[in-house]
Order: sequence, then structure tokens, then C-alpha cells
Amino acid sequence: MIKEKIIEKFLSQINQNQDKIIGIQLPSGKIISSSKPDYLIKFKTETALNNVLKDIEMGFGEGYMNGDIEIEGDLEEILKRGFYLANQMEKNKATTLIKNIFRWSVSRDKENIQYHYDIGDDFYKLFLDDSMTYSCAFFESPDMSLEDAQKLKRKIIYDKLQLNENDTLLDIGCGWGSIILESAERYGLKAVGITLSENQYKHVKEEIKNRNLEDRVEVYLMHYTQLPDLNKKFTKVVSVGMFEHVGREHYRDFFDKVYQVLDKGGLFLLHTIGKMHTDTQSRWIRKYIFPGGYLPSISEIMDSLCSFQFKYFLVDFDNWRMHYYYTLKKWRENFWKNIDKIREMFDEKFIRMWDLYLIASAVSFWVGSNYVFQILLSKGVVNDYPVIERKFIPLAQEKFDLQHN
Repeated sequence: MIKEKIIEKFLSQINQNQDKIIGIQLPSGKIISSSKPDYLIKFKTETALNNVLKDIEMGFGEGYMNGDIEIEGDLEEILKRGFYLANQMEKNKATTLIKNIFRWSVSRDKENIQYHYDIGDDFYKLFLDDSMTYSCAFFESPDMSLEDAQKLKRKIIYDKLQLNENDTLLDIGCGWGSIILESAERYGLKAVGITLSENQYKHVKEEIKNRNLEDRVEVYLMHYTQLPDLNKKFTKVVSVGMFEHVGREHYRDFFDKVYQVLDKGGLFLLHTIGKMHTDTQSRWIRKYIFPGGYLPSISEIMDSLCSFQFKYFLVDFDNWRMHYYYTLKKWRENFWKNIDKIREMFDEKFIRMWDLYLIASAVSFWVGSNYVFQILLSKGVVNDYPVIERKFIPLAQEKFDLQHN
């Protein structure tokens, strides 16, 4: 059969130079493998198999979350092989970036944010740390607790921004408020956060009241394009895990709005998932997890900043790729620790969808498809910023055995 020939060719590529073998079980029960497989991808229906053969990303993602594809063995290892093979295939053909065909608007941004972040705070509490920080942590070692790694991440941000009691801090996309709440308590500064998530906004409002921070912390349910309407200036601005929702057509407008509210000599730290090169985006993630999301390349970010020549100046550029791998692994570990509670909230399709999202995202950082960039900028040139000393931390405990050509 033609299908079986295609599968055999796929398996020969994905198993090349590997000690452990991946096999495929057809809906008929027939197993295709060069030898006894260590991992098995089981197709329960012909429709699922046909969908994968037509479109491997959407076919596998939808088939897995619908329960039409089962995995025997380690899903993470299978995904690592798949990501690597996909990356190799992309290198060997000309690719074009699919443009977002949806008409952009502030209301659409709000809908997209609320689709993901307003699932329910009770759900996020089951796998995030106590601070409800939903972004990449910083691990001094892989066995560091998620709580400590998120605290260390925030401290690094504070140190890079050189926060002090005289500062006014703006957090664009403040999430559940960990940065604005903690920095106000730690440094005595004044902080403002903005979000498009109703749940996050309500949570931060309650925390401000519970911590008696009404005189120092404010939160607004608003879009970044409305920032000038606040009629406020800030000495420091931070944005963590929000830029991925902006869209490349709007990068210059985003940087312009930040520039308008940042004091002269002020610092702006942008923390975002991104890519080395302009690349295709995950259609499955955009459809089921982050509608409207777009991961910027380094060149797209820097090209947007070029329009602000002699206005923004680069202070520091940092890569946290492997730290997000460990963060996502911790989230997935917590997810499965609390699976009984999650099953009381959501159906099996949702659970499989989120499990795949967490582990596939982790693998995307492991194989170097995705990165985390921390970019520190100043408004106007700053010559008295202290030199940042790098600390070398050996993180990877396992050997990535895929041979890069």
C-alpha cells in the first residue's frame, strides 16, 4: 500500500542513527517497524491516520487530543524526534511565512487573551507556583523548585531594571500581578499593571487590597495602545510574556507606545518567546491554545526598533531557552499531580490538549525551535549602567542524541 510505503519512509528518517526505535500501529492492528519498537504511535481510526499523512502538525495534534492517537512510551521523546525531523525538512525547502488573515482589532486581542487566560484561576493554581507566574522561570539547577525559580526570575528582572524606591514601574501584560505587587513591597516604589484578562484584573485588584497597597499599586483593564491615555510617565517598564500576542504588524506601534510613557533615561525590559530566524508558526497552537499568537524572530524585533534610531538604545540581550524547557516540565509535573481535580473541571479532550501543549512546548525549547529573549533597552543612551557579569550554570542533565548535520 502507498500509505505503508510513506510510513516506512517516515520511520526510516525519524529512527536514523537512533538506539531506540519508534513504530506505528495502524487501525487494523498491524505494526510497522524495522524491529521491535521502544515507542509506539497507535492510530485508532483511518481518519486520524489520513489526517496525519495530509498535515502532520494539525493531524497529530487534533488526533491526539481527540483520543484517536495513543502513545506507548515517552511522548516527549517522540516529539523531540518529530521536531528535529521537521526542522531538517524546513531547512531543505523554501518556506514562506503564512500571513495572519484575520483583521486585527483591540477587541480581537481581548477575545484572544480571554480565551486562554480566563479559563479559570482555580485551574491555573493547580500547576503554577504560589505567585501565579505564568512565564519562564530561571533555574540555577534542574531540580530547583518552581517557586524558587520564579522568585529568582523576578529578582533578575528587578536587578536588570535597577529598581529603587524612587521608581515608577509599568508592567505591560501584568498577569496575576506578581511583579507589580512584589516590587512595590520590596522596594517601596509605585507600580501600574495593565491586562486584557478579566480574571487577572479581578485577582490583582483583590491582592492590592489584601496587601494594603492601594497607595502604591494600580491595575487597569486596558490595551497597550491606550497607555498614553493614562497621562502617566514611568522610569521603568517591563513586559513579560505579552509580546507574543502583539503580532508583527504592530511591533512598531507597541514600541512607540512604550516610548511615549517612558521617562528619558528610563529602562525597558522586554521578555518574550521568540525565534532565531523568521519562521512558520505552529498552526495547532494558534488554533487551540493561543489564538492570534505570533513568536517574533530576532530580526523582526530589531527591525522594528530600527525605526527608533537614536531613541532606543540596547543595554543587554539575554537568552533563557533552556530555562523555559525546565519551567514547562515543572508545570506538566504539577498538572499530572493534580489530574483528579482537573478532571472535575474539564473533559478528557481538554486534558489531552493541554498535556500535548505543555510537553510539545517544552520540546520546542529543547530542540532549539523556540527561544526566550530578555532585551533591555534605554530611552536615550545610558553610559552609567553597571556591567552585567554572566554566571555559567550547567543545566542539561541528559544528552540530546539527535545528530545535527
